[in-house]
Amino acid sequence: MNARRRLGSLPLLLALAASLACSVAPPVVAPSPPSSSALAPPVVAALPLDPAIRAGRLDNGLRYYVRANVRPAKRASLWLAIDAGSVQEDDDQRGLAHFLEHMAFNGTARYPKRELTAWLERTGVRFGADLNASTGFEETVYTLTVPTDDPAILSQGLDVLGEWACCVSLDPTEVVAERGVVLEEWRLGRGASARVRDRQLPILWRGSRYAERLPIGDPGVIEKASTEQLRRFYRDWYRPDRMAVVAVGDFDPAAMERAIRARFASLPAPPPPRGWETPQVPAGGALRTDVTADAELSVASVSLSRIGPAERLLTADDYRRDLLRGLWSGMLNARLDELRRSPSPPFLAASASSGSGVRGAQLFRLQATAAPERVEPALAAVLAELERVRRFGFSAGELERQKAGLLRRYESAFAEREKAESDDLAGELLANFLEGEAAPGIEAELALVREMLPGITLAQVQEAGAGWLAEDGRVLLASGPERSGSPAPDAARLAALVDESRHLELAAYDDRTVAGPLVEKPPGPGTIVAERRIDPLGVLDWTLSNGVRVLLKPTDFKNDEILLRGFRPGGHSTVADADYLSASYATAVLAEGGLGRFDAVSLRKALAGRLAGAGVQLSELEEGISGGSSPRDLETMFELAYLSLTAPREDPQAFAAFRARTRAFLENRLAQPQAVFADELSRHLYRDHPRRRPPTPATIDAIDLATAGRVFRQRFANLRGFTFVLVGSFTPEAVRPLVEQWLGGLPAAADGAVPASWRDIGVAYPEGVETFEVRKGIEPKASVSVIFHGDAAFSREAQHTLKSLADALQIELREALREEDGGTYGVGVTGSLVDRPRGRYALSIGFGCAPTRVEELTRDLFATLERFQREGPRQETVEKVRETARREREVALRENGFWAGTLTGYVRVGWELTDILRYDELLARVTRENLAAAARLYADRSRYVRGTLLPEATEGKP
Repeated sequence: MNARRRLGSLPLLLALAASLACSVAPPVVAPSPPSSSALAPPVVAALPLDPAIRAGRLDNGLRYYVRANVRPAKRASLWLAIDAGSVQEDDDQRGLAHFLEHMAFNGTARYPKRELTAWLERTGVRFGADLNASTGFEETVYTLTVPTDDPAILSQGLDVLGEWACCVSLDPTEVVAERGVVLEEWRLGRGASARVRDRQLPILWRGSRYAERLPIGDPGVIEKASTEQLRRFYRDWYRPDRMAVVAVGDFDPAAMERAIRARFASLPAPPPPRGWETPQVPAGGALRTDVTADAELSVASVSLSRIGPAERLLTADDYRRDLLRGLWSGMLNARLDELRRSPSPPFLAASASSGSGVRGAQLFRLQATAAPERVEPALAAVLAELERVRRFGFSAGELERQKAGLLRRYESAFAEREKAESDDLAGELLANFLEGEAAPGIEAELALVREMLPGITLAQVQEAGAGWLAEDGRVLLASGPERSGSPAPDAARLAALVDESRHLELAAYDDRTVAGPLVEKPPGPGTIVAERRIDPLGVLDWTLSNGVRVLLKPTDFKNDEILLRGFRPGGHSTVADADYLSASYATAVLAEGGLGRFDAVSLRKALAGRLAGAGVQLSELEEGISGGSSPRDLETMFELAYLSLTAPREDPQAFAAFRARTRAFLENRLAQPQAVFADELSRHLYRDHPRRRPPTPATIDAIDLATAGRVFRQRFANLRGFTFVLVGSFTPEAVRPLVEQWLGGLPAAADGAVPASWRDIGVAYPEGVETFEVRKGIEPKASVSVIFHGDAAFSREAQHTLKSLADALQIELREALREEDGGTYGVGVTGSLVDRPRGRYALSIGFGCAPTRVEELTRDLFATLERFQREGPRQETVEKVRETARREREVALRENGFWAGTLTGYVRVGWELTDILRYDELLARVTRENLAAAARLYADRSRYVRGTLLPEATEGKP
């Protein structure tokens, strides 16, 4: 459950998962346009709804969308959308739209108190992941993912949506209990960024309700809100004519449609509604400017936004408009990324984007993140590039690359049309209901793109950029650290830079490219010298002539996805202490330089229109590589993997840019309370070991490019002993020549020097109990972290038991500290067990709360843990953990990422690969007795580190 702060810019419709447009909600089925006349322009018809979708409206006004989809298998995404959010709140209700969303989980007519969550968790539904809700400015959305292989569970899932729609009980006792949780969510979100937002939001959305109705609300109102105030919002806005049910999943769509109509037709027709119109943000006017300084900011940011009238994304013409804008912003973003890579970068990151996150306006935004003292150069650089585009436009090469990339992404989405994720499809239908966004389906979208893209000209794209180039209705906002001796940027000077940019001396953009193939001299291919089939897993095991091992698992899980993983024991633990810093950053530094003949910029240009990538990693105990591609671009992925392993570029200019950017991020890092706390926790846990110290500007200054290159060559010059895992949509026959050439051709001579394997660098862990306290920050919030640690035997069974223990503790601590105490928004519990350099475990528990409740909640944490160790978890908790794990495994077995990671992990530690299928044996070990024993072992109360972060002053806000 969360309050969605839909602020700032949103990506355009380029990611194919129907981006949010700014509009009012239309009917589900687009109406026929009225006839045109000489006095009015013709109305262009809306794009029809995807024929795969069953949509309708009940007599009471409720709309529904139903779509069959098989990914993930045996699951359904059931969503209830309410076309009402924080902007509908009365003055005495600010925050109650979100509070009401919380209360929907705390009791309905059919599920008193918290029985709804308890029942769903018993079916394997994960609280937070499968069961959640969010509140935005203009909507409240409840999301539920349930199994479909049990008709009773699926039916009850619809009943849950129905309960939320009509029958939230709003028990006064539960309201009091949940009030603390809602305030803790508010508290969790506080910090420097929240303070900047609180100041700048009213400036950006001046003259509209968006400026004063942040979804998280006003804590003063939340503290005092009565049950009747909540009930009034529920009565006014939770009306069937403001609701939609969205159902996407592995079910019979006709049966689902009948079930929705039967379940929701009985919702009473509403009384006359309260009057309501979408808030409008006043457009036009002179430049507005604001600069905000805050002591806890670590970097500065600056944005130039232009507010325009709201737009719809409903017709083919609307799609073309956004297509043009996407090409425009994509080309500008490519240029800004090129500037980011310059030896003395003017900013740390910069981007152009369109979309506001509210229905009452369209926002065009240029924004940059910079070092505190570089705000003016950052803004000047962004403005100069914008002015360059205004005067000279873009080049033909830039446009063709953007077209190629855009078309390729649509083609990939089309290839995956039968294997799209249900949540993604549900999100598209949600946008159709709430935002009025067309949902014609990827077939129709690809057809539109193929029809429109070839004829798009540079002049048309330039015209589409008018929203960014216009000079009315602009807002200039900046923020940065508040430090003595370093004044905040001057608002008048920043505004002057905007005017001065129109008179700069500028040259047209130089579109540098590198021609020719990625690999100038391909390696001679190797051969497959041994082959073994692991039939239960559908895996082939090849040994190549250079000693490299390749595991292949062809799948039909996704049509357009292939994943590559490669690894070998070793890593930077093998290097001398003097070389450690350069070694630990080696792959990051060299990746900035590009590959082979291509620097990073020319490589990006050369790869336009191809979906393929690869990157090398050098960790403490291992060297490796990861990559991915579509089947069409598989050879490109292999080429990139080959170059990444054999031909990284030591580029001094790219290194200088990397060092400047990274140093700027770190210079003010310790202004953030959580960073100070994390560093102190690390110091206590790892005894200030030299190779566990947090990065500082001095760390970055100590990196040497030549040393990084030397270490890289030492570790990767001979790749004998590497194991590669290939998973995805391919056939062994088709991939064989690529594997033989690009993996079999890797340097891996038997008589060459194979680098040493990993070594134990001697990290010492504390004995006994250590506690510490950090006082940092001005917000009334605290964080508590408890980490149990020690030596332990490593095994497949032990690893699963520790994970199950963490899952069980998370449930019981959530119920104790959140539901019973009302003291925290959530409790996080994670467990890890490693085999190298020796068997060690860590069990981490953390939560946030009010400073005044730290000791109380910490006592309850340890009391809950002591009971758990003595009696074991409740049997209901055991059943929840087992069923959730079983259901998660069901889904994971149909994921390429699961197989790539699991095969890699099993080979890494030497487990029998066929044991992957013996998961039921691990589940059978999840019992009250075993979990209690695990708690006694892994949560040894005589050996842990406990840290507490408190503000510098504890008085103030709640």
